[in-house]
Amino acid sequence: MKTSQEFPLVHRIIHWGLAFAMLVMLLTIFLRLGWMEKNHMAAIIQQGLTNISVTIDNKQAISIAKMIRGEMFQWHIYFGYAVGVFLSARFIYMAKCGLHYLSPFNPQANLQQKMQAGVYWLFYAGVTFSMITGLLLKFGPESVEELAETIHKLALWYFIPFIVLHLAGIVLAEAGHDKGLVSKMIGGE
Repeated sequence: MKTSQEFPLVHRIIHWGLAFAMLVMLLTIFLRLGWMEKNHMAAIIQQGLTNISVTIDNKQAISIAKMIRGEMFQWHIYFGYAVGVFLSARFIYMAKCGLHYLSPFNPQANLQQKMQAGVYWLFYAGVTFSMITGLLLKFGPESVEELAETIHKLALWYFIPFIVLHLAGIVLAEAGHDKGLVSKMIGGE
C-alpha cells in the first residue's frame, strides 16, 4: 500500500536535522544528570588523585568537575542554536508549503488526525519555549535567569513523551494505513 504523503528533500532535511540536534541536546542533559553529575565526577576525581597521593577537598573536586562538564555542555548550546535554525526553517517551510497533516480545527479531520496535530502543536510550542528560555539563559538579564532556567529544565518532560508518542505513531502508521512511511521519510519515495 502506498502512503499518501510525500516528503520533499527540504522537509526531510529539516525533520532529521531537528531530530538529530534535539537528540544530541538530550544526550548532553542525560550526561549532565547522570554520569557527568558534578558530585559523582568530583568523587571520581578525588579517588583518582588519591591513587597518586594527591589530595584535594570536595569543593576543589567539584570545581574541576564543573570545568570538565562545562566543556561537554557547550555542545548543548551549539545544538541549541541548530534547533533554533531548524525550528525557524520548519515554521517558514510550513508557512510556505502548508502542513503535512490536517489542522485540528479542520472539520474534515477525524479524532486521530486532530490528536496528531495537537501533539505536533504542543511539541512546537514546547520547543519554542525551550529555545526562548535557552536564549534568555545565555543572553538575557540576570533578573529572569532563575525563572528561565526552571522553565528550560521542564523541557525534558515534554520531549521524552513526544519521542514515545512519535515512535508509537510511526509503528501504528506502518502497521496500518501508511505502510512505507519510514522509507518515504528517509528516502522521499
